[in-house]
Amino acid sequence: MTYTFDGYNYLIRLEHGERLAAAFEQFCRETKISGAWVSGLGAAEEVTLGYYDLGKKEYQWQTLQGLREIAAMQGNIALDEQGSRVFHLHGVFADESLQTVGGHVKDLVAGATVELFVHRAYKPMHRKMDEAVGLQLLDLQRE
Repeated sequence: MTYTFDGYNYLIRLEHGERLAAAFEQFCRETKISGAWVSGLGAAEEVTLGYYDLGKKEYQWQTLQGLREIAAMQGNIALDEQGSRVFHLHGVFADESLQTVGGHVKDLVAGATVELFVHRAYKPMHRKMDEAVGLQLLDLQRE
């Protein structure tokens, strides 16, 4: 992973074979970023996607093998209630037949490359557990 910073935005590039989750952990640790919006494109040779079952309050995960174009990927980075940085991404991935699949991105392995644009938030972003849905949602009341 390599990244650059223009004073407010980061550009990140993953090399073939790198894992997104590990790269985000390293990026967050090195930059100490406390809130950002993320968008990305590129290719993945493996992707783990999830669908959140609200009734069961749990994700249903599926790992897909094979090269896919990242048609769209967006999300954010925020601090959880313990102060750890977490990323929340959703993505759409196209196979060689241009058929798409999408969902919550748990992790992926970069194909040729993954290119990410990270727009740092003007103030820290926080997540707080919402027991009704069973997820840590953005806490927009916290300053």
